[in-house]
Amino acid sequence: MIKGATNIPGLGPIAAPVISGVINGFFTFVDLFSGEAYRQDALAGLDSLTTKGATAFNAKYPQGIPTTACGEGAYTVNGVRYYSWSGVGHLTNPLDLVDPALALTGVVIPEGNDGLVGRCSSHLGQVIRDNYFMNHLDEVNQLFGLVSLLETNPVSVYRQQANRLKNIGL
Repeated sequence: MIKGATNIPGLGPIAAPVISGVINGFFTFVDLFSGEAYRQDALAGLDSLTTKGATAFNAKYPQGIPTTACGEGAYTVNGVRYYSWSGVGHLTNPLDLVDPALALTGVVIPEGNDGLVGRCSSHLGQVIRDNYFMNHLDEVNQLFGLVSLLETNPVSVYRQQANRLKNIGL
């Protein structure tokens, strides 16, 4: 376990190991059926999402990270191309039960955001776009594809990216 990753804020040191154990058990079960065997550590995963954890990760792997606030990073480093895109929506579909939670979490992020990640914090390499009306789960087409009816469908964004890569020979 990563040093310092022993607690989940708001749950305390007793509930955290129980919840972590359930999450670790679930993903160990997933591993069993996927034919892979990876060590599970939910608390370490959560710790990597903190400001401190993300800063440590970015220091270790700086490729594509912008050097100016809200800028773009290097498009290609050591032959690897970097692209990013993100959203600034919260309540995007009235049938999506997760949207209100992302609207609440988005309040604490001091810039336009998708409910979990700030617009400028999402920049990596070539920024395709950072203002889709999508929340974090819309961007990865989660929750049964319940996305905004008034915005580009995330599947279309992924198709455009696949075509972009194909057109440059990748």
